[in-house]
Amino acid sequence: MTAAPLPSLDPLIAAEQARLKAAGCAQADPTVLPLAEARAQQDRYFAAINARLPPIASTRDLTVAGAQGDMRARLYRPAICRDDAFVVFVRGAGWWAGGLDSHEAVCRGIANATSRSVVALDYRRSPEHVFPAQRDDVVAGVEWLLDHAAGLGLPARAVLWGESAGASLCVLAWRRLADAGRTAALPCLILFYGNLGGPRENLRPQSKWVWQQYLGPAWPNPPDSAIPAKTGLHDFPPVWLGMGDADPLIEDSRMFAGRLAEMNRRHRLAVYSGMPHGFSGYGEISTEAARITRDAAFFLEEVASVKAVGSVRNSVFKAS
Repeated sequence: MTAAPLPSLDPLIAAEQARLKAAGCAQADPTVLPLAEARAQQDRYFAAINARLPPIASTRDLTVAGAQGDMRARLYRPAICRDDAFVVFVRGAGWWAGGLDSHEAVCRGIANATSRSVVALDYRRSPEHVFPAQRDDVVAGVEWLLDHAAGLGLPARAVLWGESAGASLCVLAWRRLADAGRTAALPCLILFYGNLGGPRENLRPQSKWVWQQYLGPAWPNPPDSAIPAKTGLHDFPPVWLGMGDADPLIEDSRMFAGRLAEMNRRHRLAVYSGMPHGFSGYGEISTEAARITRDAAFFLEEVASVKAVGSVRNSVFKAS
């Protein structure tokens, strides 16, 4: 069945994407380029959208524990910093691209919007490393940060904030961390345009490629533990899901919100007109993209500022 055409892009973002394409900095399609070339092209794109960085009080590179050795991380501190929770940021880029520099502007924007410290984790990439390597890196990194929070000047609780493939990792990592007894330290999840539904027949070719590289030998019949929409959601904390109506992955977030509703878990599903996949990267040229980050920050404020997580009322609500 042919998918319905997506709505038109926000004019500012459409103009920026046209400018990037003309400058040779468009996003890479790894289905038509060798992996090394695709990564180089994607790095040019990331460098271009990070050309203008929001000011931040300080940044500091860290070495934290990954699942199979040390992992790089970066700590961002805003000028005004709340002490009730910090943010762990898990990047997107399809599990195969990106790094600490690729989402620099995004992380700074999150720190400023939330008035909280942000730590970005540089998990291992596919296809060199396949599931569950990325999930396990995030689990190990969060555990290390919580165990060393006092020494880093961080609060004792962490909000998991992920984009696209990183949103998927946040869901899977929360499940593992909760099963290990860390629930009280993880008050909510912020998920931008999540890659949440897993491989299926009607995905576009690039999405199928991404899942195939990530799953490796588990493709095309992965275990439920690899698919956020199939993981156990019965005890999930409040979840914010934000996506644009011009995103081909929009149904993933709708599917996930439906599962949360079935489990009577508190969540907010927010759909934004004209926003494409990856819109957070345009926060410095689009006031709408920047506003959406603030929307997510307001949700975080509603739940993370409650000291006793158990007192957060469980309800289901949506915004569009």
